[in-house]
Amino acid sequence: MRKLIASAATALLAACSTSPTPNTQQTTAPVAMRDTQSAVNAYYRVAARVEPVAQTVCRTFHSNKSHNFCDFQVKVNTDASQPPNAYQTIGRDGRPVITFNVNMLRSFRNDDEIAFVFGHEAGHQIARHIEQTQANQLAGAVLGGILVAVGGGDAQVGVDIGGAIGGRSYSKKFELEADTIAAHIADRAGYNATIGARTFERTRGSSALLATHPPSAQRISQVSRTIQTINIAKSQGGRAPVAW
Repeated sequence: MRKLIASAATALLAACSTSPTPNTQQTTAPVAMRDTQSAVNAYYRVAARVEPVAQTVCRTFHSNKSHNFCDFQVKVNTDASQPPNAYQTIGRDGRPVITFNVNMLRSFRNDDEIAFVFGHEAGHQIARHIEQTQANQLAGAVLGGILVAVGGGDAQVGVDIGGAIGGRSYSKKFELEADTIAAHIADRAGYNATIGARTFERTRGSSALLATHPPSAQRISQVSRTIQTINIAKSQGGRAPVAW
């Protein structure tokens, strides 16, 4: 059993150190791409407004965590050969890192879209999705290894398959939660989350993406409901609490 758990943990660590799961979809039609420099400038400009808001929201829920837990680091992946992508990881110092690659930045039509996607990636940290995914992967790996070993098969195969299934078990739920948090963050930063979420309208999921991400229509509907809640609170002179 100890060897099995160790094997599962090793597989989990290996999975966590590889390139992140893409958080974007294939476009249904060619999108006019802005030039790289203006796209990067826009990203840093928007991030300067959105990151402090994301940090404040994060600290509201994680006041007992270290300072680094909510201290978002903003990065750009300059590899132009990669497809559009944005993702959140954890740096060696424990800080959450939000990375957009240049092709993702070039695909945005306005600052509202940048703000929304930035809020989405921050939402994964706020909702502790990486921690939960790792726990699910480890549990799935151990269970898969046991089941295959009992059946006389290669336990490592069970570890690999179980870990993959465990990691995906709540992925669609996590994406919707991050979308909800993104709507709050973008709105509080002064951006239009409804416009920001329109990035979903011009995309379609590949079969691989749909295994881990909800359909675009479902995500847009989730954001619309969240914005409605935010606007109702505003009309009553209040502020809707961030919830997911």
